[in-house]
Amino acid sequence: MRLTAIAVGIVFALAGAPTVSGAQAQRPRAQLTAVKPGEEVRAGTTSTVSLKVQLPSDVHVQANKPKDPSLIPTVLTVDASSGVVVEEVIYPAPTDFAQIGRKEPLAVLGPEFTIEVRLSIPAGATGTLKVPARLRYQACNDKVCFPPTTGSAEWLLDVRGQ
Repeated sequence: MRLTAIAVGIVFALAGAPTVSGAQAQRPRAQLTAVKPGEEVRAGTTSTVSLKVQLPSDVHVQANKPKDPSLIPTVLTVDASSGVVVEEVIYPAPTDFAQIGRKEPLAVLGPEFTIEVRLSIPAGATGTLKVPARLRYQACNDKVCFPPTTGSAEWLLDVRGQ
């Protein structure tokens, strides 16, 4: 009977212990919104799309080029296809964030920011072009950084002939 009581106690203790999946469920997630250009997209021209990123109010991510190279940068990868060429990814200017225990401030983005992407649309393109993207980031607050994660977005561009 005593062994059964110990086993039941262990089960209850483990049930209350945090798990990796439980900890990951608490990880802040960015809300990603793919914004199409305001003007008509024409074949054979360039067009700028943007990705709006919204984090919880007490969360930030590292800039694309952190001051400390050991930190995980925020990186937008655009999977251009159908002849679309990524000409430039334009990250916003970071802000300085003073973190306790660090002599130098961190270069961070958030909790809201926008990344722009300049695309070259092929001359022969017409119809709808899908342009998927992935944003890899590591969300942090003033006390802890969470495991890195990747979010997805997609632009659907209606391309008109030249």
